[in-house]
Amino acid sequence: MTMRKRLAGSAVALSGAALLVGAAVAQPATAATIPWGQANFYSGADYTGTVYPIPATDTQCTNLSEPALSVANFKYASVVAFFGEDCTQPYGNVTGLHQANLPVPVKSYYVIPSWS
Repeated sequence: MTMRKRLAGSAVALSGAALLVGAAVAQPATAATIPWGQANFYSGADYTGTVYPIPATDTQCTNLSEPALSVANFKYASVVAFFGEDCTQPYGNVTGLHQANLPVPVKSYYVIPSWS
């Protein structure tokens, strides 16, 4: 093998390694951390915007002050979400250890705090 071929092969290998390192370090600027031990609604998609903590005392229907576009539940057995105010137009349950971007803004909810 000639010196020129070895240098060309080394340059390709180093370029590939640099590309992999760059890809591993790149993070989106808006990436949200997982809210372990919490349950929250978010006004924006992908767990951004205003955070609305979900209290365990909200076992009756609660209307949100602003529609939510995402939810994370890492605290309760279930958060039952609704597209309409006053717990109308059911979306479904966001069970513990789950999160979701919502297809339509959620306007009300209630909490099932513990597993039975």
